[in-house]
Amino acid sequence: MENAGGNRSKVIIGVDDVRANLALLDAALKSVGYTFIGASSGLEALDVLNRVRPRLILLDVRMPDMDGFETCRRIRLRDDLARVPIAFVTACKTEADVRACVAVGGNDFIVKPFTVALLLDRATFWVNRAVRTEPAMAAAGR
Repeated sequence: MENAGGNRSKVIIGVDDVRANLALLDAALKSVGYTFIGASSGLEALDVLNRVRPRLILLDVRMPDMDGFETCRRIRLRDDLARVPIAFVTACKTEADVRACVAVGGNDFIVKPFTVALLLDRATFWVNRAVRTEPAMAAAGR
């Protein structure tokens, strides 16, 4: 499995069918040193995840062909990705939406439109949390 840019601890994958949203994520995350890989569909994201294991996945809900819920379900079935944090970044904002995101394995919920500061705070939280816990998981035989 590749480490994009050789530094897996900085890789974030964003999945959104709207190119402008991917461009916003790309610019914001790269501005603070993350490596960003964009995917325009759930199927494309699953393909990227065959080559790269990120520290965080940012996932839209409403996409054609395969929605974010199904994409998340499929990611969570893979042992190598089971502990990668998934933050839904979506215009969906009802309590039922939040519950659905959690039910399929999401870790966080960022409502569009969001501020860049919020996005960076949440990304940093999850990347740092993943980095801190990985050695303990390896020691436990994971």
